[in-house]
Formats: sequence, structure tokens, C-alpha cells
Amino acid sequence: MLTEALVAQHPGAEFIYRSIHIDTNLRANEVLIQMRATGVCHTDLNFRDEDSIPGLHPAVFGHEGAGVVLEVGSSVTRTLPGDHVVLTYSCCGSCKYCKRKETSFCYDWERDNFGVGRGVDGSKAFFAEEEDGAGAITSHFFGQSSFAKLAVVVETCCVKIAREDFGEVLAPLGCGIQTGAGAMLNVVKPSEDSTVLVVGAGAVGLAALMALKLLPSPPGMVIAVDVVPERLEMARKYGATHVVNSKENADLKSALRELTAGKGVDGAIDTTGRPEILRTLLESSANKGTVVSVGVGKLTAEVSTVIFDTVNSGRSYVGCCMGNCYPQEFIPKLIAAWKEGKFPFTDLIKTYSAQDMNTAAKDVLKGEVVKAVLLWE
Repeated sequence: MLTEALVAQHPGAEFIYRSIHIDTNLRANEVLIQMRATGVCHTDLNFRDEDSIPGLHPAVFGHEGAGVVLEVGSSVTRTLPGDHVVLTYSCCGSCKYCKRKETSFCYDWERDNFGVGRGVDGSKAFFAEEEDGAGAITSHFFGQSSFAKLAVVVETCCVKIAREDFGEVLAPLGCGIQTGAGAMLNVVKPSEDSTVLVVGAGAVGLAALMALKLLPSPPGMVIAVDVVPERLEMARKYGATHVVNSKENADLKSALRELTAGKGVDGAIDTTGRPEILRTLLESSANKGTVVSVGVGKLTAEVSTVIFDTVNSGRSYVGCCMGNCYPQEFIPKLIAAWKEGKFPFTDLIKTYSAQDMNTAAKDVLKGEVVKAVLLWE
């Protein structure tokens, strides 16, 4: 069967909107989705440029899909044809972490989400005629490869949504929005007397700020750090009590210490993945403070800490994968809060035709758009 998709032919290439073949002979745990919308995440753009993974290109990326189920494999129980779904990451569903609902730490996480095809054997659901210069095309990115009008998706990616709630603007919930909100609610877990900090007022950082409204007693001091004045104003709108422009305040550690009267920050979320920022956050941490990494820059980047200071302060540095949440429960929770007006993440969205992906990507990278969502007509 033919479908239309966005193909990245080689590292750094622009996305090509083109027809490719899709193998609709579903395996037992697979679902065929007619995509309505797909969010554009920095991770898609980073992997589009990645040149260290053999066999990754040509590829169909995309991992914030939303659409309608057309067919299901023989062992699928989570969804039925006609269901509306938001797509998130893949997991095995049976290991000890999956049974604990800690699915983003599944034993097969890296293989099934960052591989070059189906996790078990690496086979592809997408391909092009050899004369087109493509052959097999990487599929199953995050278990979904949702930069396509039709996609073969792993069942565990599917979060069923009530038909009356469904909308194309829900697509970003599958990664960026749940990551930010989950980092705040599931990892930082601030109390009324906490001081919290978010570095990077993009989609993830702003979602983390919005999530504070879901707490019965939000923290008294909420600091946002960015280099773009417009983003800092958005941070104020969505919950920051204080903002720091780190371009204007070169000594971020001193600025944070001054704001907190020398006591430091109780919970910090970093969306940048920059080692120098993380080192500053560790040095600016309060006693028993926590620094949470959700952003990843270079895949080989490292961060160090002074052991003496870490022991004496009791501070923690932790990684947070996909918000440390169980999407089957967490995404419906965010949708309910959105419907109640408590979690206005759709304010961040600008929609584009899927054919305008390269424009959307450029706007995201330039910081002109917080969250781009592609519509599949």
C-alpha cells in the first residue's frame, strides 16, 4: 500500500514529502494508524542530523502522533478499529518496570525507541522502490514513526482518547508536554515551601510550569531561565514568579543564590542538556536539593560534581525519561486538566500542513515557534 510520509534521506537532509510503500501485514502486537497530526520535537530534528547510528537513514521520524486506528494485530487488546488515540513511546509491557508502570525504563527502551526498525529484528514497515534510490526506510521510531499519513505502530504506544476529547492539538502530549509536566509532578514533587527552577522556556519547560497549577499547594518561588525575553514573558504567564535572562546575567549561580537569599534551589529541571548549565545548577542547589535532567544535547556529553560538596549538601542529580510517567494514566490526567482550563498547553501550538515540515522545523530551531504540529490532510 502507498502512503505519504516525510523522509530524511541522509543525516542533515531536509525532509522530503513523498509517497512510499507501507507493509500493512500487521504483526500480532501492531496497529495501523491513520495519522491526523504529529508534533515536531527537537528529538526528531536531532536524530534527523545524527550520523553515528548505522542504518538509521533514510528514515521516517516522528513520535508525537495522534490519529485513528484502522486495523489491529491478533494479540492487541488495548485498542480497536475506530478508536482515537494519542501516540507515545514504546515499551515491552511485560518486564518488571512495565509491570510497575515505570514504562519509560523498560529493559527494551533504547532498542525499541531508538532503533532502526522493529525492535526484535530491525525489519522495516516502510520501503521505496529501489529505482527511487531508497529501498528500506527506517520505521518504528519510538515505536511509531508518525511523520506519515499511515503508520504501523506498536500497541503499547497507543493511549486511547474519548472521541469527544480528541483533537489534532493533543498530539504533543505524547512526548514534550508529558515530559515537562511529569518531571515537575513525578520527580521534583514540590511542596508549598519549595523553590523550583526551570531552565529553558520551550515546550517542555513551559509544560513543567503549567503543571504547578495541578498541585493543591504550589511552591512559593518559581524561577524560569532563558535567553529570549519573549519566552521569559511566557514563563511569567504560566507560573514563574521570577525570571532570569542568562544572556544578560552571565553568572547564573550568583543570580540564583541572590534570588534565594543564599539558600539555593530545592528542585531544578534542565531542558538544555548542556553540561555547563547542569554544573551550575548543582552548585546552586539547596541542601537536599534535586537537579533533574530531561534535555539531551550531545549523546556523549558528561556532567561532573564535587564529591565533598555533594556529600555535605545531600543534593541529587537524576535523569528523567519521558516525565517518569505512565502515559496510559498521565495523558488522560493532563487532558482533563486542559479541559478544566488548568493546563493550557495548546496555547503553545502553531499548526502547519505536513508538506510544510521544513518551514516548521526551521521555525522551531530559530525559536519562533514553541510547539509545531503537522496536520495530515
